[in-house]
Amino acid sequence: MKADQEFNPALAAQQPTISSVGGGNGCIHAPGGYRNLVWQSRSSAPMPWTLAFIAGLEILFDQGIDTLPALVEGLNSAALYDQQGQPWQEATLRAFLQENGK
Repeated sequence: MKADQEFNPALAAQQPTISSVGGGNGCIHAPGGYRNLVWQSRSSAPMPWTLAFIAGLEILFDQGIDTLPALVEGLNSAALYDQQGQPWQEATLRAFLQENGK
């Protein structure tokens, strides 16, 4: 595996895990047996739109903007529209963040 890989290629093949109250015998029990990837939680490299959206949010947060109406206004005024190229509405941004902000 390349040292500068942008995503975890094994993640897409994983099945959802079901937590148990007891311990298991997974990879965690073999210290040093698995490489700790920098981006373990994503199954593909981020798209340019995603990177621009995140950068826009960081700028707004740095300015102290943290309410939904102000974020919508800030993103739209910076022309950082949704993936379909439409201006954000409070409902669409809320739904997007609930789905993708996990």
